[in-house]
Amino acid sequence: MNRRSLAALILLNSVLLAALVVGSFSSPVQAQFGAAGNYMMIAGQVRGRTNQNAIYIIDQQTSQMVSMMFNSANNEFEYFAARRISDDARSGAGVGGR
Repeated sequence: MNRRSLAALILLNSVLLAALVVGSFSSPVQAQFGAAGNYMMIAGQVRGRTNQNAIYIIDQQTSQMVSMMFNSANNEFEYFAARRISDDARSGAGVGGR
């Protein structure tokens, strides 16, 4: 390996490392749609389903959460339920509080 290709590999690795560091300091996955709201999407497990995970979408302005799963049989998302997180927090309900 000559000096030129070694320098190019070192430069490429430095750029990739910098991109990794910058990406690790960014905020969690969020989609912001202007005045419509501030949303956060989280993937997680579902009780009773071992091979599928759910997507939980939270509207941070209204504290509303909806849960959905992707059905690969018909290539559509299935809506499961909606909850108001602030009501759950006031009542003390949660994952372990059921």
